[in-house]
Amino acid sequence: MREGVRQGIAERLKALRTRFVLVWLALAFVSPAAFEQSLSVYPAVDPGRFGAMTCQQLWYVEQEVLAAGRVCLASERARRAFRRAERCISDDEAILPQDTRDYLDHLRSVAADKGCSGPERR
Repeated sequence: MREGVRQGIAERLKALRTRFVLVWLALAFVSPAAFEQSLSVYPAVDPGRFGAMTCQQLWYVEQEVLAAGRVCLASERARRAFRRAERCISDDEAILPQDTRDYLDHLRSVAADKGCSGPERR
């Protein structure tokens, strides 16, 4: 009887150890970028630097944030620039977290103040 109990405990410990290893492996191999994406779309550039950036740089950062947030990019130029991004899931920026939408609003405001033209911001 004692041997049966010991065997049962040993089997439970082995199963627990296996689960622990599987969870550890899953966490170890999840890319930090994918983990960040699941929490929020982190800004690519400190907003304090927007004023020193060219229209082209502002456009690129905007598209980078949209691509990271899996918003479908509107222009062919943007789709080419971020062709390796994960597949988009929506045209609507509402899928982005509020802090990311605020970041984009600020970026676009700076771009407009600089006189950057339209969505291409050339």
